[in-house]
Amino acid sequence: MNFQDLKFKIGFWHPFGPHAGEDAEDIIKRKQNEIKKNGWTLWSFQFRKSLELWSKEVKKVNPSNVLVFCSKGDGTKDPKSEPRRCNYYIPVGEFKPREIPSGVEVPHPMGKKMEGSAFIVKKIIYPVPFDYEVTPVEWLKDGKWQTATLPTRPEYLIKIGQGHPMRKFRAVLELQAPYLAEVGIQ
Repeated sequence: MNFQDLKFKIGFWHPFGPHAGEDAEDIIKRKQNEIKKNGWTLWSFQFRKSLELWSKEVKKVNPSNVLVFCSKGDGTKDPKSEPRRCNYYIPVGEFKPREIPSGVEVPHPMGKKMEGSAFIVKKIIYPVPFDYEVTPVEWLKDGKWQTATLPTRPEYLIKIGQGHPMRKFRAVLELQAPYLAEVGIQ
């Protein structure tokens, strides 16, 4: 497999490192096991109001897959907020909370908010079976595609474009529709 085999058109950049008391490799292993047991999993990140906008942009492209590139994580630190287990998720486009399946754990550092965001993941490619390749991407900020260097934080919707090369990544998540969800505690 090489980078072109991924057929990447649009997806996400995700800063990734230790989280909720686990190191990156332990998170990947746990999430791979959840996918084996449940067929999919939820991969949480900080609450974002942009989920609906991101979803609309993905639908415009109508890609064969939606990928998340998880950063190498050099220099990342575990958030200081106490992690709590989320017990519901709401896929983008829906309004009624669903119970998180028993085979899926979503420990999320909660601050003042009692919700976060999540990718709906059906496959994890790790370790990445190819060398990092220079791929120019554009990233969405305030509804406009940017060509400047992709920031290290936070999550961004990205697509192949005329920008600077994508940063190095450690894992790739393949998402299943509707790709994004709110997660939280009721």
